[in-house]
Amino acid sequence: MNKEQLLSSIEREIILLKRLIPLIEEKDLNFRPAEKMRSTYELMQYLSGVGGFVFRWLIKNDVTPDDRKIIADYRATLTLENFSQRLDDDFELMKVYMNNLSEEDLHSMEVELPWKEKMFLGQAIINAPVKWLATYRMQLFMNLKMNGHSELATKDAWVFSPAEN
Repeated sequence: MNKEQLLSSIEREIILLKRLIPLIEEKDLNFRPAEKMRSTYELMQYLSGVGGFVFRWLIKNDVTPDDRKIIADYRATLTLENFSQRLDDDFELMKVYMNNLSEEDLHSMEVELPWKEKMFLGQAIINAPVKWLATYRMQLFMNLKMNGHSELATKDAWVFSPAEN
């Protein structure tokens, strides 16, 4: 997989995620499907910054406790109104990181995931930000479905139209 394909996969996840935003209401924000599961708001916080954070982790590997505090404080300022912009900002950050890489880096640069597993960068990008965006996007979709948004259908979670780009 090359840089363009990886970015395209990430962009697809962002577009599909942003389709859900108009459906999120204030009443949904505190919805938690079960104890010890993220609320809708917590999912939004996570989704709005996980990509750029993990790219930084993988490429620069310089995240300090102070950086984590700054990131947590920033996430705490997320609102329903700025969620879409935060997703756009995070995607732009991922593109900056990707633009500073070579195609060869994806296949030859060994990186370490947060849980200490090592793999090549391209594989790590698939196994972390791409999969996390897809998985937590689906959890957000399910939260909305479980909280009464019966208008959501499977196609709303998966069907991508290039016109949405």
